[in-house]
Amino acid sequence: MLYTEAQKQEHIEEILTLLYQIALRDSRIPVVLPGKTYTEEAALAVRAFQQAYGLPVTGEIDDATWNAIAAAYHSLLDAAQPLVLFPAGTFILQEGDRGDLVHLVQVLIRLAAGHYANLEPIPVTGIFDAETAAAVRQLQHIAGLPESGAVDRQTWNRLAALINSLPLRI
Repeated sequence: MLYTEAQKQEHIEEILTLLYQIALRDSRIPVVLPGKTYTEEAALAVRAFQQAYGLPVTGEIDDATWNAIAAAYHSLLDAAQPLVLFPAGTFILQEGDRGDLVHLVQVLIRLAAGHYANLEPIPVTGIFDAETAAAVRQLQHIAGLPESGAVDRQTWNRLAALINSLPLRI
């Protein structure tokens, strides 16, 4: 399959979104709003990232730079304070469950999907159905978590940190 221009634009926007979040927290990186075009300002931010993180300074996003940006972003997520709403202990939210907590998880996944092309939006029904389980597995895959399709504390914390890292829209 050929790599389409639309796919290229999605990948540029995805990595620039991660770099934007890093730049908001790391003054060594200039803040550049994410977009589908790799501008000179984006290349400047990439060069600053490469310099700050000990990579060859090329301004190009090769595999090493992509992986370093993703790792730095995930480190930010791990360090973020989770929303402390998830039940304590070994509680697991899974397929077949219903209620407000399922509704909240679906809303958060839908919100995250509005910012990341590799997450699919799901209907908000309050019912933990197969589609919700598939979206949770997709989130777990992206986050490097075990892909159970159920929301445990670790999955919840990663989702909460992801939501906390999104830019505010007023």
